[in-house]
Amino acid sequence: MANRSYLLVGDYNGINPGWQGGIPGLEHQVLAEDVFCVPLLWLAMFRPADLVTATFPSEDEDDEEDGPIEATAPLAPKERALAQLDAAIPVLNRIFDGTGPLDDYAALLREGLASMPGRSVTIELYEIAVLIDEEQFYRDLRTALGSLDRPGDLAADRARLADLAQLREGRPFPPARLVLDGLDAPDDDQWNHTRLLGTRFLRPVPWETAAGTPA
Repeated sequence: MANRSYLLVGDYNGINPGWQGGIPGLEHQVLAEDVFCVPLLWLAMFRPADLVTATFPSEDEDDEEDGPIEATAPLAPKERALAQLDAAIPVLNRIFDGTGPLDDYAALLREGLASMPGRSVTIELYEIAVLIDEEQFYRDLRTALGSLDRPGDLAADRARLADLAQLREGRPFPPARLVLDGLDAPDDDQWNHTRLLGTRFLRPVPWETAAGTPA
């Protein structure tokens, strides 16, 4: 089974709402998902100060060998997340110089977030963190989010962000409306489009489905 990340919008008091139980209609608060990565534009909405660490009980309370699970994830008020997304785009355009601007991607993500009720935005990414080296993942995540305000070595920043998002480097980013307009594109472009924004979960998303199209 694939390890997944989820972008959620709702009224949350903490991270990983899917682990908390008792949240009605939680599945409809998932804007998008992806596999084996955290999409680049999702990351752009957060900064190191938004990272929250919490401890959760083991899924199997009867297994004495399984202790509590500590997880870290970003959580921010929606308005701040949107403002940080806007601020990150010029920085990302600089870090990914030569691949094409990301402004149109950001506009589609903003449209998706604005369409959902809820005061907070968060990413469930624990399944991605534990794929290889959990501690290194969280270090890279914190450093990557910091580079969105204060980029340092642009090549290192680019490599770190591309790795978190699992982008296929060496080609320009495809048009943000690639799926919406049904454009022909090679597999690498389809791959990168999803690694930038994720893909729909249950509800339509503006980068894949035109407004007014039935789910």
